[in-house]
Amino acid sequence: MDITFKNVNYTYQANSPLATVGLKNINLEFRSGTYTAIIGQTGSGKSTLLQHLNALLRPTSGEVVVGSQVVTPTTKNKELYDLRRKVGLVFQFPESQLFEETVLKDVAFAPKNFGKSEDEANQIAKEALRLVGIDESLENKMPFDLSGGQMRRVAIAGVLAMEPEVLVLDEPTAGLDPLGRQQIMDLFLSIHQKRHLTTILVTHQMDDVVNYADDVAVLEHGEVIKFGTPQEVFADLQWLNEHNLELPSTGQLVQQLIKKGFQFERLPLTEAELITAIKPQLERGPENG
Repeated sequence: MDITFKNVNYTYQANSPLATVGLKNINLEFRSGTYTAIIGQTGSGKSTLLQHLNALLRPTSGEVVVGSQVVTPTTKNKELYDLRRKVGLVFQFPESQLFEETVLKDVAFAPKNFGKSEDEANQIAKEALRLVGIDESLENKMPFDLSGGQMRRVAIAGVLAMEPEVLVLDEPTAGLDPLGRQQIMDLFLSIHQKRHLTTILVTHQMDDVVNYADDVAVLEHGEVIKFGTPQEVFADLQWLNEHNLELPSTGQLVQQLIKKGFQFERLPLTEAELITAIKPQLERGPENG
């Protein structure tokens, strides 16, 4: 499902003395089936933009087109039923939203709420639980009896049970250690590929951007200041410094290797790219090494 922002502006508390600009002239396209990362400093407008994806917020001016649904400042809540089923949001610490007495009931809640029978909802829930790696033996346990990692997977399954076409991830690995973060990010990539979803990730983890995203949008003060592939966005080191953005860890290592005499035609951003680029140089030794 394509999502397009057309000249979108959003102002908090518009027409009041406390009016604050949240988004400014956003023109942005999320192509169907792609994986896009959104990065920027705190307060850059990332969360405000996310809330426009399923019309939790509606633009002050401009329009957001989600598939065939057009959202404008005058769109009514009753017009948004299908849209909110098609766009699934995974917020920070999603496990805090668990509330039912069993795992299965919690995950089946959304499809039942959208009109599925109990049997249909349970079948959808079971499929979602298997997709996130939750075994059938855990279905009748209380969610809060699970480990933290299992609780997060159950919460993600609850979003997937809506059978969305778009999956929106707002800092979904917050609070996890590096191994847990990688496991969850690998899970999202697997879901993205198996269900052919349009996936949109907000993150401060630059490694996740280069390892998973097809495209990157950089926000600053409510505006999109750059959009492109990870290679395009991270290519200009001076520009990154000017906008207080970090290189991913591999890029930082490459900077140190350059100081030691290694040479690179283009900046490797992932471990695989670095290994490919550095192997011939290690075999013959760096130019100045």
